[in-house]
Order: sequence, then C-alpha cells, then structure tokens
Amino acid sequence: MKSSGKIITTGIVVVIVALAIWGWLVLSPGVPEGAEGPWGGVDVTVIEKYAADAGREARAPLINTDQGDLLLFVFALGGAVGGFVAGYYWRRLIVEKDEGGRVTG
Repeated sequence: MKSSGKIITTGIVVVIVALAIWGWLVLSPGVPEGAEGPWGGVDVTVIEKYAADAGREARAPLINTDQGDLLLFVFALGGAVGGFVAGYYWRRLIVEKDEGGRVTG
C-alpha cells in the first residue's frame, strides 16, 4: 500500500501546480485588444512588408477560419481522428508488452 500513498501525493501536487498556473494566467493583465505591442506578429512585420514591396496586396483567405465555428470544428475533428487512432491501437500502445518492455505482435 506504499505505492498508493505516493500516487495520491503526486496527484495532489499536480492539482496544486495546475491551479497555481491557472490562477497566474487568469490574474495576469495580458495584452489589450487590438494592441500589437513591441513584438508584432510575423504577418504584420515581415510578410506584409515584403508583399507590399513586391506589389502584392493582402486579400481575403480562401477558407476563412476567423468567423463562425469552423476552427473549432477542425480542432474537434482532429481530436476525434486522434482519439480513434489511439483507441484502435490501444492494445499495442498500452497492453501488449513482453518482459523487455517491447511491444509484441
């Protein structure tokens, strides 16, 4: 029963650290809306500059993920595919191991 005490202690430490990080992120002031700050994005500082030098203007993206829930859908679809693959290979990933720790099969 010694190992279960270590698992509980480790779990408590992980929860405390996660709550501390969450609180730090929630209470930090962040960057105001629309402000680039001294470290502007790569799109603004590099790509748009060279595009303007070459005579190319910015245009609307072919697939606009900024409006609606398209970006959320893409992430959910990726998570579903990853979950399916992990579930399909679950036995090979977790269960089927030989004495040396190598996957069998």
